[in-house]
Amino acid sequence: MKNKHFTLISLLLTFVISISVKAEVVMITSYQTDITDLDARIISRLYTGKIIEINGISVIPINQDPSNPLRARFLQKYLSQDEDKYAAYWTVRRFIGKGTPPKEFLSVTSALDFIVETPGAIGYIDTNLLTLPKDIKIISKQ
Repeated sequence: MKNKHFTLISLLLTFVISISVKAEVVMITSYQTDITDLDARIISRLYTGKIIEINGISVIPINQDPSNPLRARFLQKYLSQDEDKYAAYWTVRRFIGKGTPPKEFLSVTSALDFIVETPGAIGYIDTNLLTLPKDIKIISKQ
C-alpha cells in the first residue's frame, strides 16, 4: 500500500514539475506605462542597473524573492546567470556605489499590486498565471 501511495505522489509531482517547466517567463508592466516590446538585451541592462530609463521613461525593475523558482528561470533566460552570480554582481555594485538591486517581492500578487500602482514599474511572471489583472500588459515574450 505504501508503494502505491509513493508511486502516486511521485507521478503527481512529476506532472506538476513538468507543467511548471513549460511555463514561459514574460515581462509585464502597467497599461499606464508607455513601454512595449522589450528585448532581452534591454531587460538584462535594466536588471543589472546599467540603464534606468527607456525612451525618457524612468523604469523600476522589480524582482521576485530569491526563493521563488520563477526568479531562477528569469535570471537564466534574460541574464544567463544563476542566483549566486547575480547576488555577487549586486554586492559589488552596491559596494562601489553604482546602484541598488531591484526591489524584491515575496509573492507574485504583491509584485502585481506594486506594478499597477507604480508608474514605470516592470516585472515578470510566468504564463501559468491564470489571468492577468486588467491593468497589466505583457511587454516581452521572448
